[in-house]
Amino acid sequence: MKKCCPKLPIAFIIVFIVSAFIYYQYSFTSLLKIDFTQDSFYSYTQEGVSLFVPESKRYNLCIYNGFLKEQEAFLQRQLGNGIPLLAIDFYQQGQNIFKEKNFNLIRISSSLMLKLIHGFNLKTLPQCFIIKQDIKNPMQYTHLKDFGFYKVINFKTDNKEK
Repeated sequence: MKKCCPKLPIAFIIVFIVSAFIYYQYSFTSLLKIDFTQDSFYSYTQEGVSLFVPESKRYNLCIYNGFLKEQEAFLQRQLGNGIPLLAIDFYQQGQNIFKEKNFNLIRISSSLMLKLIHGFNLKTLPQCFIIKQDIKNPMQYTHLKDFGFYKVINFKTDNKEK
């Protein structure tokens, strides 16, 4: 007696392996994690520069170009949504342009800047992202990616604040 489909188990194994690989890639790259215990963020206070300690459950992380004055208006609009703003100047000029309570000018290292550029897939400036505090680890914040492939997969979640 002749078998019906001798290549079917091989095709099933190949499809299973490809599916497992795609799921593995998605599950570990769909979230961008920022750990404030490992990544050094520095803020300006009356005493000088100090290590930034997050106090809010959610932040609006904005990366902007400090040389362009038009981007100050963009940051001002971002302050209007009520979420504390973490502003990172791409050129690390360190000029605190706003004196508001919800505005935190942050300085970071070059390696952390590269990590954020790669993680957020930055192509243009300014851009803002909502980062939310992890329930299990209060010093870790996450951002669910919502561009490209992740926009299709994560259609039920909402990263934007209304």
